[in-house]
Amino acid sequence: MSTSPTAGPPGQSGRSGDTGRSASPSGDAGAPPSASPSPSPPGSGAEGVVLRDTSRRTGAAREAGVNDFPELRGVRVGIHDTYDRVVFDFDEGTPRFVAEYVDTLHQDGSGDVIPLKGDQDLKISFLRSVPATDFDDGGKSTPVIRELRLVSYFEGETLFGVGVDPEGDGPAGFRVTTGKNKIILDISHRTAG
Repeated sequence: MSTSPTAGPPGQSGRSGDTGRSASPSGDAGAPPSASPSPSPPGSGAEGVVLRDTSRRTGAAREAGVNDFPELRGVRVGIHDTYDRVVFDFDEGTPRFVAEYVDTLHQDGSGDVIPLKGDQDLKISFLRSVPATDFDDGGKSTPVIRELRLVSYFEGETLFGVGVDPEGDGPAGFRVTTGKNKIILDISHRTAG
């Protein structure tokens, strides 16, 4: 089964105070998250943080059984002083994930090219997960996150594309953290260079 809903006009953005645990940079998708410091809530002095790392991120499943497929229930987008945040909410635990910039975004199964608004394509895949039957990506966007799209669900992998248009030339730094039943993607307002 494969789906490809499209994102609509901007909306549903605002401050998001979710915090989480940092995930490991590139490596095995089954590797445990690193012990990097987690982002702090708004108002704690962390708003001026500058994200410069653009490398691939992976993270292990948390609080989900070996045979479980956490269900993706919703997605929220928030704007912070120096980065924008996307929060993926799951029902129980979080799945393994891989997040990285790609030259071209392809839909799983068909291989179709999926164009996104913005200068850079960031993909995040959730392995052994399933979107809720009524899941809607809602067309959420910000000035930096130009498009957020559920690209496909195929053979247990849920794939999202994030069209990013930061200030400057090149990809924006990003980080992925995990919290209870959520995976949090932060994307810098400026390019990493």
